[in-house]
Amino acid sequence: MNRDLNINFFEELLQAVGPSGFEDEAVRVWLREAETFADKTWRDVHGNGYALIRPGGKPRIMLAGHIDEIGLIVTHIDDDGFLYLEALGGWDPQVLVGQRLRLLGKKGHVLGAVGRKPIHALEASERGKAVKIKEVWVDIGASSKEEAQQVVEVGSAAVIDQPLRYLLGRRVVSRAVDDRIGAFIALESLRLTQEMGGSAEVIAVATVQEEIGAWGARVAAFSTKPDTALVIDVTHCSKQPGVEAKEHGEVALGKGPSLAVGPYAHPGVLARLREIAQREKIPYELEAHGRWSGTDADEIAVVREGIPAAIIGIPNRYMHSPSEMIDLADVENTVALMAHYAADPLEELVRR
Repeated sequence: MNRDLNINFFEELLQAVGPSGFEDEAVRVWLREAETFADKTWRDVHGNGYALIRPGGKPRIMLAGHIDEIGLIVTHIDDDGFLYLEALGGWDPQVLVGQRLRLLGKKGHVLGAVGRKPIHALEASERGKAVKIKEVWVDIGASSKEEAQQVVEVGSAAVIDQPLRYLLGRRVVSRAVDDRIGAFIALESLRLTQEMGGSAEVIAVATVQEEIGAWGARVAAFSTKPDTALVIDVTHCSKQPGVEAKEHGEVALGKGPSLAVGPYAHPGVLARLREIAQREKIPYELEAHGRWSGTDADEIAVVREGIPAAIIGIPNRYMHSPSEMIDLADVENTVALMAHYAADPLEELVRR
């Protein structure tokens, strides 16, 4: 049961700025859309966004996708107005060289360029070495520390300034796909669940701070006490040079979401998802995790006395870069799978 995606919301959400710990702009976009159909929306003190349908229904199901993205934070402004940075989340610093940044400034967004010594000024011994974050800086066009401090300050957060673009067919490249797409899918699944009907109370959550430890998911799971949870995140596409299927499984763009098998994936929830996928002819792939999954599920699954959770992955190329790539067919299939689960959950999975 696929349906057209809400592309306007999709594009606005992907282009909002929301690095870990500074997700306010992205969460506000998400909540504004949620308010158009949900019975209740709210934020908690930690910053998570919530949208709920059928309050008081049983069981209570959480659909969670983290809304934060990797980013940077200003640690120093020198006398000439250059900014120095620390990472928010996991970066390959090589990605930063030559990029432009969008900073959350004192009065709004501020643009800057990432600087490094030009190749002409590099010593021969430096040219073959990987650059470190401490070796680059941001130039916002200021001529002094005082001028820079009029618009930014120590603690200003930033993301790479790259627009969303469509490639051949329905593939998309953008920054923040990890995991803004998960927050998008959680809300779109909630919308479709409402249209399909059912008796369950369903809560979509745009979780914060996943890239620095999944702290938002822990808070959200503790406060909402779901009976089961579906966690949606991106996963590595193995159909790209250098990514081994032996390590990551056969995960390809356009072949459906991956369903995780491993310690944090509850076997009953996983079995139910596979049953629904087969019944509704929704394609999917399996992906194994030997220990933790590296997603919000690692925290959600062990909150209180334990929450039966499953992990659904959107195949993604070039993760943690400004050109993350996904296929919209995988998004549509994931929305359908999650909505069918939320509309028709298995009573045996309800916590007694």
